[in-house]
Amino acid sequence: MKVAVIGAGISGLVAARDLVSSGHEALVIEKSRGLGGRMAARRAEDMVLDHGLPVLEVPSGGLLADLVRDLAPNGVVRLDGDAVAWPAGMTVLPKAMVAGVDVLLGTRVAALREGGQGIEIAQDQGNTIGVVDAVIITAPAPQAVELLATLPGAPARADALRAVGYDPAVMVLAGLSIDEPGWFSARPDSGPIAYVINETVKGRAPTGGVIPVVIRLRPDDSARLFDATDDTVLGEVLPALTEVMGHSTPVAWTQVKRWRYATTRGRLDQDRMNPAGARVIIAGDAVAAGPSVEDVARTGQWAARRLHSG
Repeated sequence: MKVAVIGAGISGLVAARDLVSSGHEALVIEKSRGLGGRMAARRAEDMVLDHGLPVLEVPSGGLLADLVRDLAPNGVVRLDGDAVAWPAGMTVLPKAMVAGVDVLLGTRVAALREGGQGIEIAQDQGNTIGVVDAVIITAPAPQAVELLATLPGAPARADALRAVGYDPAVMVLAGLSIDEPGWFSARPDSGPIAYVINETVKGRAPTGGVIPVVIRLRPDDSARLFDATDDTVLGEVLPALTEVMGHSTPVAWTQVKRWRYATTRGRLDQDRMNPAGARVIIAGDAVAAGPSVEDVARTGQWAARRLHSG
């Protein structure tokens, strides 16, 4: 069986690995140019910063624990509780997961067309990527709705997915010319900042005395400032950062990043969303049992096994 997996976040990569290990073909198609979805890392001013997921929670005995142990044990930094990170960035694990998996990056799927030979995958320029036996969609719900809407017999599933809302996230990556903080994260009780992450705790030494931090705004403030200019965002964030730090914070550099679909508001039952015999399966955060990365990863495993067992 040949399966297209739409989305290279954790659920899509888990699904692809599970399919390949069971003897099937899997092609992961990702609209961006990077792997891992929200497990994103970025290099700025010769520093690595995780501007999506700040740490990976790895519950003992879970699916993620197995992946870290088998694929990316080298250099892993263990933080408080079950949290881990890598000096080279959170993308270490996604990059290890695609070994033996076909991946097509920088390609947006615009339509799915069912026919006698299978399901045709069409990209946004109208070209056909290929024909497959089944599809697993792990993209955020609004993007999954667009694809389901191109299929006959799927309007009820598309309508259900429309009920899944998302909070955006505005992130500020910054280099601070300060002494290295003695903490990993600061989480103020008020103001626009949800948290500040000290990236040096992940085994990343300061460069030239500059401390890399990642600042995430609260959901309401992220929604309010999502379409604002970078200067407007920084005009609110930097004064608030001074209050969080408790002292003046000379800023060497900044970058503003935005996630339109950062966290879900409400989730659907994966089993109900995917009737028996369906050849287009929904996985990802919209149908996860809970909000954790472990929950989201398990939706990819579920989707793959629904296909190769049915």
